[in-house]
Amino acid sequence: MKKIHEIPDFFEKLFNTKPFSIVFSIICAMLIWFSVSVTTYNTTHVKYYNIPVSVDLSGTPADANGLSTVSCDVEKVTVEVEGNRSQIGRLKQEDLSAYLQVGNINTTGEFSFEIAVRSDSDISFNTKSVIPSHATVKLDKIESKSFDVTASFPNIRVTSGHAFNKEDVTCEPSVIEITGPSAQLAEISKVEVYSDKSVEIDSLYSLYTSEIRLYTEEGALMDADNLKIPNTNFQIMIPVLTQKELTLTYDIRNAFNGFDLNWLREHLHLSQQSITLASQTNTEFVKRDSWNIGYVTLDKITLDFSKRMDITLSDEYINQSGFQYVDLTLDDEDLDSKEFWIDSDNISIINSPQDYKCHIITRSMPITIIGDKTALDTLSKQDIIVTVDLMNYNIQQGTTGSPDAIISISASSNLSEEDNQDQENNNPDENLIRLWAVGNYHVAVYFEEVIPVQTEPSEMIQETAYDTDITE
Repeated sequence: MKKIHEIPDFFEKLFNTKPFSIVFSIICAMLIWFSVSVTTYNTTHVKYYNIPVSVDLSGTPADANGLSTVSCDVEKVTVEVEGNRSQIGRLKQEDLSAYLQVGNINTTGEFSFEIAVRSDSDISFNTKSVIPSHATVKLDKIESKSFDVTASFPNIRVTSGHAFNKEDVTCEPSVIEITGPSAQLAEISKVEVYSDKSVEIDSLYSLYTSEIRLYTEEGALMDADNLKIPNTNFQIMIPVLTQKELTLTYDIRNAFNGFDLNWLREHLHLSQQSITLASQTNTEFVKRDSWNIGYVTLDKITLDFSKRMDITLSDEYINQSGFQYVDLTLDDEDLDSKEFWIDSDNISIINSPQDYKCHIITRSMPITIIGDKTALDTLSKQDIIVTVDLMNYNIQQGTTGSPDAIISISASSNLSEEDNQDQENNNPDENLIRLWAVGNYHVAVYFEEVIPVQTEPSEMIQETAYDTDITE
């Protein structure tokens, strides 16, 4: 151990060494620099990164009008502050927060607000810069609105001979409440409960899903951001129908005996040949291959004939084809028309009452005949038969009526002699008449009551007395 009186000598020798002198000089310089800096340059700048931005509308006109923040495009900012060097050194990042200067905004819309910075500590500082300096904020009223839901299941298929009954598809719950900005709620046109499940079904089927899709009026898929949609498990009930494609048929009424209906049908054409119908009854179409859509009367079929026939269905059936009517038209190729004047010799009355005499007043009447050109060329007025049926006609004494006339044509005019002979050999019971009359015809008839002859009363008395004598 060194003696105490030797310590001063040690420091003297230390100070006299060159390395110590250099280190000592540097330390002294730093102390002098620090002293000068603190006294002369007492303000400094410091940057803080990722300072969170808050949007607080409390106490503002926006809050008073029920507005809420829908979106803000800035979440964090970089802040540069300046202040006393000794104070700033104690400022921590968590002491700082950024906020929006909302001002007096009180309406819905999109606005740009300046971003300001404050501190939760008692340290004083000045904000040198905020990057970014502004934020775009969307303000709106937050409301709740109820929407009916529809079901969508694009990958569900039915087996052959079956169809979906889409009108009777149900979804439970059928209504959903969505909360969000009023402007965004107003854009919702359809709320769809969606399932991508893939399966083939042939009877009533239950499907479960919780996926919701929102659509605008234009059919565009909407973004559900900023909307609060409850997480609901929906049950979709899918009814299945039995369906079948049926041939469309129609009737031709008022055709006279011997008229060739099959030939006429070849000239009549429907705009649709078949229709697909569906029913909830599994056995409904087992014995059905056609569907009758109505009738047309023979006397209404002119050369330019066209008739619209409505598809009328009972509640039991569903039209899967979509069209609501068909057009029936006549192809007039190889057809022609001609007018004939008929004499009273060709007019006959049937089913006249026994107590009336019926006198035909009409002596001549024009009748339009159309049909096969070849047959029409060989037709004479003697082949045209006019029949007046009085079965249901209201007859009154001494009056002249105009009952309907039934027009028929004899078979001999429709075929040539050779064709007629061939027809008799092949099928003698069928007459293949290919001509008919068009229009409504009436025949004027005078009705005269027949008064029966009555026996004289005296003769009846004598006969009674005579009979009595014989009895005695």
